[in-house]
Amino acid sequence: MEEVGMRYFKTAEGALVAKIWFGPSAEGAPGRAHGGALLTVLDEAMGAAAWVAGIPVLTARLETAFRRGVPLAVELLAETKLLQTGGRTLRIEGSITDRAGTLYAQANGVFARLTAGQVKTIFSRVTPA
Repeated sequence: MEEVGMRYFKTAEGALVAKIWFGPSAEGAPGRAHGGALLTVLDEAMGAAAWVAGIPVLTARLETAFRRGVPLAVELLAETKLLQTGGRTLRIEGSITDRAGTLYAQANGVFARLTAGQVKTIFSRVTPA
């Protein structure tokens, strides 16, 4: 198993879901994933949900509530939902649960919509591998 992993899927309703797992390099408290790793996964999944919907964004604000410790080497789900997409900012929520529906963390974020010029500037700095 990889150290930290995400694999994305779209639901029939068009929402973005990721299967996620945390290995030993993501350990915070003994046997548990570090909160920063959880926050990073939520930020990534929530931003990706907007990009997949055709709305390029950057994170402006992210509030996270940690509900319980996440065990290492367990497959979890990061689920996202676009709540408000009009205007200059988007509101997106995300959560991390296990197969039984146990809630480990949830987040609410505000994401700034990028203009076509900003996207071009960002990607002009990227060199293909």
